[in-house]
Amino acid sequence: MDLAHCSLNSVTVKGAGLTEVADLAAQWGFGGVGLWRDVLDGVDLVDASARLRQSGLRVTSVCRGGMFPQPTDRLRREAMADNRVAVDQAHALGADCLVLVCGAAHGDLAGARRQVRDGIAELEPYARQSGVRLAVEPMHPMMASSRSVITSLGEANDLVEAIGSDIVGIALDSYHVWWDAALAQQITRAGERLFSVQLADWVTPIHGELSSRGMPGEGCIDMTGFVADCRNAGYRGLVEVEILSDRWWAADPKEAIHAAANGLAAV
Repeated sequence: MDLAHCSLNSVTVKGAGLTEVADLAAQWGFGGVGLWRDVLDGVDLVDASARLRQSGLRVTSVCRGGMFPQPTDRLRREAMADNRVAVDQAHALGADCLVLVCGAAHGDLAGARRQVRDGIAELEPYARQSGVRLAVEPMHPMMASSRSVITSLGEANDLVEAIGSDIVGIALDSYHVWWDAALAQQITRAGERLFSVQLADWVTPIHGELSSRGMPGEGCIDMTGFVADCRNAGYRGLVEVEILSDRWWAADPKEAIHAAANGLAAV
């Protein structure tokens, strides 16, 4: 895979600032960067956007919005206010999409899923006005109690179709969905609603639900087949490498980038 067709997600080199992430991406020939919001703190986003464009880099995603289910009305209002800030950041950067980590259950799974649907529907007009696409990220079922009650691509497709907006689509991460027997059919169903495609491998044993991911090729996921299915379904964007890994976070960023580039080259 030509790295010009790929995007370096900032969390892959956690601890690096926005300038360092952009410099590494440009040096290695990546076509873009995906940005977690921690690297945006205190940054002039208009200036940053201009500098990224000058480097030939597009912003493929901003992560994250979401966290819609909350136990109180006050917390729900605070979450929605933060979502509007996230939309503003994605707009300033000209990002392809804002990734939605939809939020966990708080003792009422069905109620949490309703809050996710209602929260996205409430945010949609603000995002539309800002020209920002919202990408629902289905997560592995083990994260239903901590990060998201949307736990399969089929469920995400149901949700997106129910909302019925052309600016609400899917962010698809191989790490979260590779296990699904219906994955190929659901990718085809998602089609042009695929707004983001991310790669991270599943390496056994899992020592932490969040930070056990491997570089492409380190684990058991058929990355080549996954990317091919997404391309065949109509995805034409850059493919992000997004590796949350205690192992790779402890390494020198240049070593991590080298491993990512080698893994992507094999896909």
